[in-house]
Amino acid sequence: MKKQRYGVAVAATVLLISAAGAARAEAPPRQEQQQAAALSQRVTELEAALALLRSEYDARLATIEAQVAELRAAAPAATPEAVTTGEPAGQVAAEPAVTAAAAVTETPGTTMTAAERADLERELAELLGAPAEGGSATAPDRAQGGERRFQSQNRNLNELNPEISATGDVSADFTNRTGPGANQFRFNEFEVALQAALDPYSGAKFFIVQEDGEFRVEEGYIEYNTLPAGLGIKVGQMRLDWGKLNRWHKHALPQADLPAVNQAIWGAEGLTGLGASISWVPTPFLGDFNEVIVQVVNDDNDVSFSGRGFDQPVFLVHETNYFDISPASYLEIGVSAATGTSDLQGEFRTQVYGTDWNFHWSPPATALYRDFELRGELIWQRRETATGLVNTLGTYTYGTYKLNRRSYVGLRGDYTQLPEEPGESLWGASPYFDWWQSEWARLRFQYGYSSRRIEIPQPEHRFFLQLTWAIGPHKHEKY
Repeated sequence: MKKQRYGVAVAATVLLISAAGAARAEAPPRQEQQQAAALSQRVTELEAALALLRSEYDARLATIEAQVAELRAAAPAATPEAVTTGEPAGQVAAEPAVTAAAAVTETPGTTMTAAERADLERELAELLGAPAEGGSATAPDRAQGGERRFQSQNRNLNELNPEISATGDVSADFTNRTGPGANQFRFNEFEVALQAALDPYSGAKFFIVQEDGEFRVEEGYIEYNTLPAGLGIKVGQMRLDWGKLNRWHKHALPQADLPAVNQAIWGAEGLTGLGASISWVPTPFLGDFNEVIVQVVNDDNDVSFSGRGFDQPVFLVHETNYFDISPASYLEIGVSAATGTSDLQGEFRTQVYGTDWNFHWSPPATALYRDFELRGELIWQRRETATGLVNTLGTYTYGTYKLNRRSYVGLRGDYTQLPEEPGESLWGASPYFDWWQSEWARLRFQYGYSSRRIEIPQPEHRFFLQLTWAIGPHKHEKY
């Protein structure tokens, strides 16, 4: 290129002049005169070449300026309609491409201002490797492959702030039962989430919820996801990785209420605890992906366990197997196991075992409008008590089908034995309809029938009208 030829000529001139000085210091007087004459002639030739390159450069620059002026004169101005349609800028001004060098000026030749020409010459000087006059303190970075990179030294203080979001969950709950909380509007949950990357190696999350007029920390933990050998560590208050739904916060549940077996085994708040979690992603040994999670937390659950604290911790293991079935579908199968003491004295124990499944179908060509998910769990509890051994078995399965871009319809079936009432069980069915106004607002209609209540042997009919919404960049974890 001409710019490169120009730079080479300048470099050659400097080298020749330097060589001339060195030769003059060492050569005898007669040889010095001969060398000086030769160098003088060579310098004259180089100066002529430089002048020719400069004239060619000026002519080329004038041609580019003229082309830019012609293109801008031919380009129609953007109309208000084009601006208000919300189209990307590249679609609104669909004009012929103009190079960066050509876009420096607006008018050709003599109409270029002194400031514009100075900017252009400064840019060319940088390209040729010469420092620009009055250059800033920003230095080029040649660390990557010898290429010049200019980086801003400004710091964006917003990057130091955590992502803050708030989620609301309100429902109208109508039922044939009587008592506190029946047949009224309910503010099920108000949640504030704070999430941030602490550094390249760790991140932190806090979820503060308000339920029944009280604030509490639902989750708050630090996690390390860049450890070697596919390991990850999480420490703090967390919802444990049992099955499919225990990790979900209430406003993110696929139905307005928890399945009956989850309520019977873990209670209304699910299985939570303060402790540590270690995850491992090994080389796939069953299917296309596997993950093993081991968790040790204090005993906060007084439904299946004693609830006495960390001196009698709860141990949990969860393993997931993922299978790609086709380009449009996959299958997940997991197994879980948990154990802890079942009495305050620590004499008896409870073991809980379960399996979970998730089949998902989403055709790539129509995934925006068609989708189907089938998900469920089977849980078996073995609890030792002073009066003997109590076995409890329960399951649920639900399917959700996407009708169009915003609407879903689904049905959940429930069955569980009741650990607090040996020999008793219940079953139920819950059809539901979800309408997503947007990614941040959802309206749900749900009807639920149960052959009896968990506390009272009486059939129950429930109607839910639920509205959930999120403010800010609320990011649900992927399960």
